[in-house]
Amino acid sequence: MTEWQPADGVSGDYSAIKVSVGMLGPPRFRCPARDAMAARQGLRAETLVRRKPEYLEDFANGPFMRAMDLIEFHRKAVDRALRTACASTVPGRVVHASVEQWATHGVFGYLQAFADDSQLVPAKENWRYFRESSAPDQRGAKRYTISVWGRCYTSEDHCLRELRLLTNRADGRTRTEAEVAVAALVLASALPQPLPERVRIRQFALLDGTTTTLFDGSRQAALDLYDVAGKPALAGIVDAPGGLDYRPGSACTDCPFAAVCPALPRKAGVLGVQDDRRPRRTWSPTTSRSYRRCPAQEFSRRQRLPLDQSIERGESAERGRAVHRYLEDLHSAGTASPCDSRIPDNWVPGEFALPDRERELGAELLRHHAEVCPLKLASSPADVRVEPDIVFHDTDADTVVLVRPDLRYRDRGGWVWREVKTSTSTVRPSRWFDYYPQLALAVVLAARGDLKPGRPRVELEVLRPSGVDLVVFDPDTPRVLAEAESSLREQFRPWHLDNRFAPKPGDHCRSCEVSRWCTAADGVRAKND
Repeated sequence: MTEWQPADGVSGDYSAIKVSVGMLGPPRFRCPARDAMAARQGLRAETLVRRKPEYLEDFANGPFMRAMDLIEFHRKAVDRALRTACASTVPGRVVHASVEQWATHGVFGYLQAFADDSQLVPAKENWRYFRESSAPDQRGAKRYTISVWGRCYTSEDHCLRELRLLTNRADGRTRTEAEVAVAALVLASALPQPLPERVRIRQFALLDGTTTTLFDGSRQAALDLYDVAGKPALAGIVDAPGGLDYRPGSACTDCPFAAVCPALPRKAGVLGVQDDRRPRRTWSPTTSRSYRRCPAQEFSRRQRLPLDQSIERGESAERGRAVHRYLEDLHSAGTASPCDSRIPDNWVPGEFALPDRERELGAELLRHHAEVCPLKLASSPADVRVEPDIVFHDTDADTVVLVRPDLRYRDRGGWVWREVKTSTSTVRPSRWFDYYPQLALAVVLAARGDLKPGRPRVELEVLRPSGVDLVVFDPDTPRVLAEAESSLREQFRPWHLDNRFAPKPGDHCRSCEVSRWCTAADGVRAKND
């Protein structure tokens, strides 16, 4: 029998276990409890979940895969394959124009990268490892299945099997040793016969067309690698030693057990919208800001299409991130000592490369922070929370909210939510809540009593070259709460109701980090030229 029990409200049998190689990826976006329960194919949440189809294709690499299937299995011309792949999706769904651009880019890059691999032919089906026994084992399971996702190929003599895993960019997704090891087992052991003599796993980056070999060896070497690096990791997922580890986050969006998850708080009505007809999505203040600039930009970012790093990592943006990282490190030191105005010359954290002018400006901003450092009011490290994750499910809107305050600290028994921003502008917005939606969300949560214990407040610290602004919002003030609720609702509702996420072209296209995938931005650039 298993050493753990599923969440209350989840029942079923343990006889069939199915895992995918992706479950062994980096843990940042995964929930171990979900993976452990989802691996038992017979487990179901007892709470009925109404299926609500999404209007837009929500898997960015789906059109690419469909196009490649048409090219490799049906000998379709590339242009025709792309048109067909982007026109025929799940019934009722359409492909967003940005995803179509992305698929086109990926297909041409893929065909060019593997143009010389004519000795390999595509496998008709993705390989699956399957094992079945007549009696349940110690886990209560009789059937095991492990699947891989990618482009699968074999040599004509069946001596070589190759799996090509996809990643958006070469410097992005890093495969874990366990992923490679379990994928190697599947290639080495999956039916049909004959089994291969050699196994190769490569990764293809759709953005720049580069390939990286992750494993290339004999069938026995693949099995040996699995025994060392794959089997223990796989057991850790399935067995969940020490009990189920719930990690609420982006994985809650399509989790079949979210409705009964004991770690996902349910807060009906926070966003001010009573409409749960849309598929469950995640929303954050970043979502709101991106959507207001351009709905297509928000959708493209949500699909994790590659960003233009020259914009996303521009000098001023990097300086802001460096300042935040420096403060995060100081506030996380565990001493609860307030920041000092003496900023060292080498203050810039190692992962940031700033020119001298931005380095000097950042140091000046940090000196201003020392004037209002919240740790002056915290009496112990236990009274400080640096960038804590706040995740909850607004059941009225069927939306998972993700927010990470810059700092939460306790002052005289009450928890304070502090946001720290940097700016070189001298203009003060007339409506702070519209400019920084996380402030509106914080005030609403505080007024509801969700930031217990004590009397909470919300603070905004804006660091400028000329000094520092510290704006305080009292959730108990009716006017403040009404403005926060109105602003939050006005920012959330249009996004929540949107099915198409159409582009909103304008001057902002020139500084849009995803404009490469937008045909509307092409028109703006042509007009400006």
